[in-house]
Amino acid sequence: MWIALYFFLPLYQQLVLGSGPLATDVGQLPLAAANMLGSALAPRVTRRIGVSATAVAALLTEAAGLLRLSRIGADGSYLADVLGPSILVGLGLSAAFVQLTAFAVDGLPAQDAGLAGGLVNTTRQVGGAIGLAALAGLAGSVTANAATQQPHAEALTAGYRAAFTASAAVLAATALLAAFLTRRTSGAPEPAAAAPTPLLPEA
Repeated sequence: MWIALYFFLPLYQQLVLGSGPLATDVGQLPLAAANMLGSALAPRVTRRIGVSATAVAALLTEAAGLLRLSRIGADGSYLADVLGPSILVGLGLSAAFVQLTAFAVDGLPAQDAGLAGGLVNTTRQVGGAIGLAALAGLAGSVTANAATQQPHAEALTAGYRAAFTASAAVLAATALLAAFLTRRTSGAPEPAAAAPTPLLPEA
């Protein structure tokens, strides 16, 4: 459900806040920087608190950013409503990807690591497409209902808020599920932190 950020946030910036395409693109740079920073910090955090705790913390960080975006207004601004939450989502997203990928390939034979990695990426793409379709339907429905009583910008914002709220709820539920599942398997050793897995068996 992280895809809501990349789809609805630029729409909010352009259609509600009135930013041009270039300003909107520049406004995404802090998010990109947060993604890179989260990926770099994930292994260090994992060494301190473990893979499971890092994954849960990353998912909750991402959910917190989206939850803040669920409070955007038609009279908002980039600095007050967009910058901080997008950085939170970027940090949580990249760190969560690292840890969830580690979980997916942990314990597999080397010759199966490539297949597992492909399945992980396929799941992300298919899940993203399905999630975006569901969120777009939700946002469009809320906007259509709100448009009968509110100005266009406020109706659009209501739809975007609904999409961000749903995304935050799904991520929070995912974090709780991850915590529950990893607790049940706590007797097994945790996967190694973000170490590259060879795609072919060694000779």
